[in-house]
Amino acid sequence: MAKTTTDTVQEYKALREEILRGDIKPFYLLFGKEHYYIDELCKLLMETVIPPEERDFGQLVYFGADVTANQVVSAARQFPMMISRQLVVVKEAQMMKKVEDIGVYFEGIQPTTVLVVCYKTNNDPTKSGKNIDKRSTFYKNAKKIGVAFESNPIPDYKIARWIDGFVAEQGLSIAPDAASLLAESAGTDLQKLALAVEKLRKILPEDRRRITIQDVEENVGMSRDYSAFELTKALSLRDAAKAFRIVGFFADSPKRFPLPMTMAALSSHFLRLLRYHALLQDGISRNDILTQLGINPYFGGEYDTAVRNYPVKKVMRIIALLKDYDQRSKSNTRGEATDGDLLKELTAKILA
Repeated sequence: MAKTTTDTVQEYKALREEILRGDIKPFYLLFGKEHYYIDELCKLLMETVIPPEERDFGQLVYFGADVTANQVVSAARQFPMMISRQLVVVKEAQMMKKVEDIGVYFEGIQPTTVLVVCYKTNNDPTKSGKNIDKRSTFYKNAKKIGVAFESNPIPDYKIARWIDGFVAEQGLSIAPDAASLLAESAGTDLQKLALAVEKLRKILPEDRRRITIQDVEENVGMSRDYSAFELTKALSLRDAAKAFRIVGFFADSPKRFPLPMTMAALSSHFLRLLRYHALLQDGISRNDILTQLGINPYFGGEYDTAVRNYPVKKVMRIIALLKDYDQRSKSNTRGEATDGDLLKELTAKILA
């Protein structure tokens, strides 16, 4: 019986192990905003369900823009030719007009068919995108008959930890500062992160199994000196000279360092500081706080200093400032101020 994802990474690993040991379900609905795990599970099923020598006869792949629900159901209900099982895959199912109409297939499941539907919800907050309706009969029956896996984005504060785990799966390790810089370069895009790690794995000397910050700088195109990570660190330590040097660099390179990206990093940092204060007030130990907030102990000293430099009231004032400047950057209230001007002004008020 299918499970609905609550922790995407753990659910993915459990489902992957299930498939690898041959426990194949008749139906898979893979959907959500994090496309990486949808692609990985689809690829795994295509590599596992049908032996290579039988794929010409037993594997059908459709794309949502080019197929109807009736065509998918018709193909899924066919008997496989000269083989024991067939695999029917629908990629980019969000492009179908009525993907829920595939649900009629549940009224007459073909036991020799494995049907996989991959539905990718738009993960761009500036664009709309319809998700699978969990209240629908289609979704509920998918859970009863097979697997309904929702692939949710990894929160930004967990990305560095995700990188640690992913790198370890490749038989490597990564320095904490290198993981943070890599996270900044790709954000929460797991596909981009996976490709970056693969690139770094290939360029490492055979006798070295650890990725350093120099490797990331030289091969991913990020500089430790001018990054949002270094800006938040400078602000945490109240190093005004360094903070303004970084902000000035950002202002001169608006395409490389767009204001929304920098604002998102600052908001994430100060919201984490606010949560740090709240956990401290609840009597949670320092180590447990770092674990709950996804902070590598390597950076614990920076957060200890930041908590001292920014009491709760000051953090709340800064969060209000960030909201105000975010609104100003998206409206005419900015006047003739450039994004760089707004960032410099905001930085001065944070450090005031």
